[in-house]
Amino acid sequence: KKQAGLYIQLRTGHIPLNLHLHRLQKSDTPNCLQCDSATPEDVHHYLFQCLRYIRERHTLHTALGRNATKEAYLLNDPGARTHLLRYVNSMKRLQPTFSEVPITPPAR
Repeated sequence: KKQAGLYIQLRTGHIPLNLHLHRLQKSDTPNCLQCDSATPEDVHHYLFQCLRYIRERHTLHTALGRNATKEAYLLNDPGARTHLLRYVNSMKRLQPTFSEVPITPPAR
């Protein structure tokens, strides 16, 4: 259930990152607090650009190669599921909402 909720929110952008929270008036800024003040914290920034998560991103890239840089692959391909969930858990940014997302292998 947590996995489904996480995937839906990542795909729609309705996720507790500052860009969305700011729209809901739950954050003072739409921007990433870890990067420069002009960078919106959206799903793309969170997954691929935020400087805070360079180490975690390297681990993901080691596991998935070039596919680690493709949003559609990460959010849709069953082969990416375990790696994406480990990545999200290791970043801890979404833990207040999702706590630790259980990692289960994709159904075959």
